[in-house]
Parts: sequence; C-alpha cells; structure tokens
Amino acid sequence: MKIKKSIFTISLVVFSFIKINAQFLFTESFVLIPIDTQKHYAGTISGSFSSQTQKETVNQLAARAELAMRLKGHHVLTVANNLQIITNGNQTILSGGYLFARFRQDISRSLYPEYYAQYQWLESRGLEQKFAITANLRKRIYRDEKLTLATAAGFMFEYEKWNFEGVRTENLPSNTNPRETFNPRFNWYFSYEQFINDQIVINSGLYYFLRTSFAESLPRIGFHGRFGYKITKNLRYNLNLRTMYDYEPIVPVSKLWYTFTNELVYNF
Repeated sequence: MKIKKSIFTISLVVFSFIKINAQFLFTESFVLIPIDTQKHYAGTISGSFSSQTQKETVNQLAARAELAMRLKGHHVLTVANNLQIITNGNQTILSGGYLFARFRQDISRSLYPEYYAQYQWLESRGLEQKFAITANLRKRIYRDEKLTLATAAGFMFEYEKWNFEGVRTENLPSNTNPRETFNPRFNWYFSYEQFINDQIVINSGLYYFLRTSFAESLPRIGFHGRFGYKITKNLRYNLNLRTMYDYEPIVPVSKLWYTFTNELVYNF
C-alpha cells in the first residue's frame, strides 16, 4: 500500500500528578484517521524516564505507542500499547501497562460498527489483570473542518482480577484473597473534538459503563479532556485530564480516580 503521508509523534511528559492507570481505557483519546483526509497511517510514540535514590537507585521507564492504519474499503485498524518498567537496584519489575486493538468498518458511512479488545495488567490500584472485548455501533453526528461530534453504544464482556494492594489498611477486610469478576456491560460514549484556531485544539470524551444485571448495575462513569496548543509547526503542548467514578469498586479503593498530566509533543 502506498503511503501518501505518515505522522509520528514523540511526546515528552514533563509533569504528572497522581500517575495511576484506570480500570478502563479512554479509547476516544487514541489516535484517529478522519474520513476526509488522504492519510494511510497516523501514529504517536511517547516516553518518560525518572530516577531517584532511595535505599537503592529506583529508575522508572514508561513508553506508549499508538498506530492507526487505513485498510481497503475505508476500514481502520488502531493498535496501542503502554508499558512501564521499574528497576530497584538489581531487580527489574514490569509495572503496569495495556494492549489495545480496535477495528472500525467502513468509516465513510455516518453509522458503522466498531470492535475492540484490550488487556491490562498490574494497575496500581490493585487491578492485576483485565481482559475485555467490545462491539459498538458508532454514529458520526457532525463533522466539518473544525468540529467533530460522535457517539457510540454497544455491549462488552470483561474479566477482572483484583488484589488489595491499593486498599487503605483501615478498609482491609478479613479475607484479602484476590477477587475475580466476569461482567457483561452496556457501554456508551460521546466524543468531541474542535480546532478553535490554527493553534488550539480541544478533545474530550464522556464514557458510561453499566452492568446488564438490573439488580446490581454498578455503573462506571469516565471523562477525558485534552487541550492542545501548537507552539511551532512541529511542537505542541498538551494538557490532559482523565477521571473516573466507580459506584461500587470490586475492592474497597477510592470510588473517584483521576490523573492530570501535561506534555510537550514533537510532530514529524
């Protein structure tokens, strides 16, 4: 396939506050290929490194990559991964991450199906493993050169395994064996992206997850917002907020979770 134009982005995270992974992924924050462009590939690569001296020197390396590929028939495949590694002296620890894949079928239509699968591991709130598969019907509500609005709804099936490492001591139950859940869920999201001018772009998404059991629906609600400012032709500053509220967590961790980061992004 001939590549007319490729975009790869290297992001340097310069500040983060409460850096924790959520138990679901904010899928509308991943890289997209709009239908009205001729791009065949679009991608991002980001990384961060930190080092501090404790009893031993502790180094943390994090890397994230996303790639969207336009296939024949206006189909789009998106893959993403995130990996964190911590070294503590001579010990190396794989510390959290995810793998994600999404297939959107014929995005030239305003209404089309999308399917995705995700695997997460070692999330610091106590999520040891998560696997989920999702099938949605996505509707492009509006699109022009500046504004894109979309929504989707469908069903997902998830498996989660939790431990109690993220639970406060006073909230620990007598039985702290890991807990496993198998849940079918209804899911819905709304996506918004707008180019305010040549320098500023805003992207956000609202997410809603509901168990299909009416007796125990236990919803999860999430939101992501990103403010991007184009400093130069190849340099952009991003401000990111992600938050989630879980009405009844599997283990007694805080119901409210959030992370705030800002980053410098170099495009080429």
